[in-house]
Amino acid sequence: MKQFQLDNRRHEMLEALYAKSGRAHLPKGDPLRSTYTGLWQEFCQDLGPNFRDTDYEQLHADVCQAMDDTGSVMTAKQAHQAIATCRRHLLGKWA
Repeated sequence: MKQFQLDNRRHEMLEALYAKSGRAHLPKGDPLRSTYTGLWQEFCQDLGPNFRDTDYEQLHADVCQAMDDTGSVMTAKQAHQAIATCRRHLLGKWA
């Protein structure tokens, strides 16, 4: 990926994080309102525990349900593969 593409993705990611953070709805005068300060760190602090505490049996069931519309008898196996692939990509060297 080219540098400008990476920069665009980073910008889009921060915009999405800001939208989900609720910072736009903080009271006027709150130091985090309308800022991105510490947003990435806040996201990273949540990400680790979310991965650690994820109920993978429930995740598997949810992925199977989402994939079930295909009617494939391979849904359960494909769901395991999808989850493993996502983990490798998201965890990088930590996978």
